[in-house]
Amino acid sequence: MKQHPLHNLLTAHPALHHTRRIVVAVSGGPDSLVLLHALLQTHHAPALSVYHLDHGLRGAASAADADFVRSCCADWHVPCHVELADIRAEAPDSANLSEAARIVRYRRLARYAAHSDADAVVVAHTRDDQAETVLMRLLRGSGVRGLSAMARSVPWESWAGDVPGGHAALVRPLLDIDRTAIDAYVAEAGLIPRHDPSNVKQSSFRVRVRTQHLPTLRTEQPQLNRILATTAQHLREADDFIETSLEDVWPLLVSPAANRQHINRDVYLTLHRALQTAALRRLLHQSFGSLRGIDDDHIASLHQALLDHAPINTPLPQQLVLRWQGSVAIVGRGEMRATSPYAYTGAPCILVPGMTIALAAAQLVCTDVGSADSPTAFRVLLRADATYELRTRHRGDIIGIGHGQHKRLQDVFVDAKIPAHQRDTWPVVSAGDAVVWVLGVRVDPDACADAGYTFAVTGFERGSD
Repeated sequence: MKQHPLHNLLTAHPALHHTRRIVVAVSGGPDSLVLLHALLQTHHAPALSVYHLDHGLRGAASAADADFVRSCCADWHVPCHVELADIRAEAPDSANLSEAARIVRYRRLARYAAHSDADAVVVAHTRDDQAETVLMRLLRGSGVRGLSAMARSVPWESWAGDVPGGHAALVRPLLDIDRTAIDAYVAEAGLIPRHDPSNVKQSSFRVRVRTQHLPTLRTEQPQLNRILATTAQHLREADDFIETSLEDVWPLLVSPAANRQHINRDVYLTLHRALQTAALRRLLHQSFGSLRGIDDDHIASLHQALLDHAPINTPLPQQLVLRWQGSVAIVGRGEMRATSPYAYTGAPCILVPGMTIALAAAQLVCTDVGSADSPTAFRVLLRADATYELRTRHRGDIIGIGHGQHKRLQDVFVDAKIPAHQRDTWPVVSAGDAVVWVLGVRVDPDACADAGYTFAVTGFERGSD
């Protein structure tokens, strides 16, 4: 094949300079096959070896993909290493099979790179993949970090730091190449790549973005791939700036201790809002090991608690709790306090205006008919034409979630990441057999009114508790 612009790009790629050993991740599909073929036309060829993971998810078809990669490598005289994985067994806690496959694939790839003493691992993500990733994360509500999507080069510590003995950067040399250029290369080089049928299954969110959403948007903006990729790069630069700025202030802001983090509220209040958000994300990541299960509500609730010098009003996952010692907020595991501040251990009682009910570290106050601000976790305004009872959960309890729909209380507790040991003492307000309010968690919107009984949770302890 004559000299191709892609060959020149790979030859001059800064992340591939001075590399002694390069591992190429090859699935057998068009993108990775083009990447391998193009690299073999450059001075990098003697340094190359191929890694292929048989995910074992498509039976004979998966095995045929592995045989195809072996055959190509034999024909092209490049070393090839193929492994078979049990995806479900190796990543049982993953949110879905796609995430599990990605986790296992990169973990296995990192181990091979470490064993090979590789300087770089190259993968074949294109600008189309970048556009898909940006749009998917935008639709899911990601922030600056998420929308920065995939980096052109990622140091070992960031993509495989938990695998010992390695140092290879993860490099995406095709990230500025559109898939149309890949298809043209395939035709020109006479390649016959494999095609994974899962890439066209409409049950996959990424496939729907690729085949439905992006083509529709491209009718409005033909340069959408380039625009989304450029946006991701701008956001990555902004994220790098935020993280660098956070490094300067982190030792003053956070003091780690055994199983907990101490946050200096006085320092926190001096930070720009972007730095505050980044600080909370880093703190929660360090506490959990990942940000899975953390959403914007958790970040916003923790931020508000720090602003108000108050308890957190949205339970955090994995029994993480916040308590105060003066102007220092302590975030740690649930053993810091065995019970919720909302815990109610009294007998069921009918709520009437003027009542104040003691909770573990707070109180529930019912006032006369009046008006209140919009419902929040701490204050709700319920219709005055019902009788309300404070109690704890019953088997089979449900709560309205609007539009005539209901949800099991058990599912509400699980979704809110309320620890199992706190659920039996978590107070709820019911009207008849129906729960209308789970304190601090959810209120039935159909039970709210413009005027009625105002219920407020007040009096949290702010000491060392």
